[in-house]
Amino acid sequence: MASTFKILWQTFERYRYHVVALTVLGLVSAVLEGIGINAAIPLLAFFNGGPSSATDFITQTIQSLFAVLHLPFSFRYLLGFILALFILRAFSMVLFGYIRGWITADFLSKESAEVLRLTMRSSWPFLLKQKIGTLHNTLVRDIQASSSLLGVLGQVIQSFSGFLMYLLVALNISHMVTLYAIGGGAILFFIVRPLLRRMRGLAESATLVEKQYSQFLSEHIMGMKSIKAAGTERRALALGTSYITELRTITIYQALIRSLGSSVFQPMSLILVVVLFLLTYHQPNFSIIAFGATLYLIQKIFTYLESGQNAFQAVVELLPYAANVAWFKRELSVHREESSKGKRPFEFKQSLRFETVSFAYQEGKSVLDLVDFEVRAGETVGLIGPSGAGKTSVADLLLRLFKPGAGELVLDGAPVEDITLDSWRQNIGYVPQDAFLLHSTVEENIRFYNEALTAEDIHAAAKQANIHEFISGLPKGYQTVVGDRGVLLSGGQRQRIVLARALAGKPTLLILDEATSALDHESEKLIQEAIAKLHGSVTVFIIAHRPSTVAEADTILVLSRGHIVERGAPQELLKNKKSYFYKMQHGS
Repeated sequence: MASTFKILWQTFERYRYHVVALTVLGLVSAVLEGIGINAAIPLLAFFNGGPSSATDFITQTIQSLFAVLHLPFSFRYLLGFILALFILRAFSMVLFGYIRGWITADFLSKESAEVLRLTMRSSWPFLLKQKIGTLHNTLVRDIQASSSLLGVLGQVIQSFSGFLMYLLVALNISHMVTLYAIGGGAILFFIVRPLLRRMRGLAESATLVEKQYSQFLSEHIMGMKSIKAAGTERRALALGTSYITELRTITIYQALIRSLGSSVFQPMSLILVVVLFLLTYHQPNFSIIAFGATLYLIQKIFTYLESGQNAFQAVVELLPYAANVAWFKRELSVHREESSKGKRPFEFKQSLRFETVSFAYQEGKSVLDLVDFEVRAGETVGLIGPSGAGKTSVADLLLRLFKPGAGELVLDGAPVEDITLDSWRQNIGYVPQDAFLLHSTVEENIRFYNEALTAEDIHAAAKQANIHEFISGLPKGYQTVVGDRGVLLSGGQRQRIVLARALAGKPTLLILDEATSALDHESEKLIQEAIAKLHGSVTVFIIAHRPSTVAEADTILVLSRGHIVERGAPQELLKNKKSYFYKMQHGS
C-alpha cells in the first residue's frame, strides 16, 4: 500500500491541489445528498398527520436553520429546501467532472511533452541500449494509461467520500442498523482483498507482454522485406501470435476477477437487508420511514463501495504503467546529455586533433586505443580500414555523441569540451550510411526543422549536392512527398537529399560515415563531385570502404584494431605496395 501511494504521489504531485479540490467537492456533493435524503424523513412524516418531534441531529439542525431564517417548518418549505440541496449537488458534480477531465487532459499533455523532452535530451549511449518498441510503448501507451489512472483516482475519491458521508448520515438516522451494515461491509472487503492482489500481478504481467509485443511489431514491420525474402513469415507469425495469445489470456483473467469482485455486492446487499429487517423489526422505536431511508442510504453505501472497489481495481491495473513512466523519467534524468558549460565560440581555423584518444563501449573491450591524428581546416581527410576497426566510433566522437575514455579532442588548441554541444553540432554536417528521411516533402527533409532556412537556401544546398535537377523533375518538385523513410526514392537520391540537408546548415566540418558504401557507381560519382566542390571551404572527413571514395582526399588515415597504422597522401600510400590503401586499390 505504501508503494502504491508513493507511485501516485510521484506521478501526480503537481496536481495535489486539484486532487484536494476533487476531494472537497466529492465530500460536499455527498453531504448535500445525504442531508437531502435525511430531510426526506420529516417530509414523508407530514403525510402521517405532521412531523413528530425530531430525534436525529440532522433534522434538528434543519429545524434550527428554518427558525433562524424565520421560515415555517412545513411540507412546502422543506420540499424547496431539499430541491435546493440537490441543485447545489448537481452543480458540485459538474464542477467535479470538469476538474477531473481538465487535470486528466493536462496531465496527458504535459507528461507526454516532458517525457519526449527528456528522451530527446538524453545521452546517445543510453538511447542506444533501448529497444525501439519498448521506447515507443512507454512514450505512448504507458503515458496514456497513467492519464487514465488520474481519472480513475478521481472516481476513487468520489466513491469513498460518498461512502463516508452516507455512512455518517445513516449512523445519524439509525446507528444500530448502520453498524450491522458496516460489519457486512468489512466481511465483503476481506472477501475481495485477495482478488486485488491477484489483479495487480496480472496487470504487471500485461504491462511486460505489451512491451514485448510492441518491440516485436517495431522490429518486424521495419524488417518485413527481409522476413518475406527469407520465407520466414510463418515462424515470425507464430512468435507474434504467442504474445497476442498471452495478452488474451491475461485479459480474460482480469475480466473474470473484475466480474467476481463486482458480482459479490448485489447478493450481499440483499442478504444484509433481510438480516437488518429481522434484527430491528421488533425494536420499540422502529420506524418504517427511518428504516426505509436507512436502507436507501445503505444501498448507496454499497453502491459506492462497489464503485470504489471497481475504481481501485482499475488503479491496481494501471499502476504498473505509471510506475514504469516514473522509472523511465528517472533513468532519462540520470542519463541526460551533458551540455558543455564552456562559453568558447566554435572556431575552426587551424586544426582539429585527436590526442591519445581511447574509447570503449564496454569496459575491458577497447575500440580505439591511443589514437592520434590531425585534421587541418579546409582539407579533406579519408578514414579507411577493415570492418570493426573503429571507424564509426571516430565519427561518433567527432559528433560528440560519446566522450573519450581517455585523451581528448582539441580544436584550434583548446579542448572541445569548452564549446557547448549546441554550438558544436550547429557547425557539424553529418551524412550517415543509412539515410534518415521523414515521411514528408523533399523541402521539409532538407530543412529538417531548421526554420531559419529559406526556399533559396534549400535550393542552393540541393544544387551543391547534385540533386536539384532531379527534384525539379518530380511531379510536385520540392513539395513531393518522399514516402515512409524515403521509400519512393532510390538509395542514391536519398543520400543526396541528406547531403543537401547537411550542406544547408553551412557546416564548418562535414562528416560522411560510409555514405556511399551501398550506392551504385553513378550515385557515388555525383556525391564525389559535390564533395570535390567543397574543397578548401569546408573541412570534410570521409569514412569509407571503397578506395575510390577517398582517392581525392588530401590525407588518408588507415585504422586497424583501434590504432592508426598508416597515414599520408593517396599518392604516397600507393607507392608502398604493402600499404592497406594500395591493397584496396589493387584488390590484393
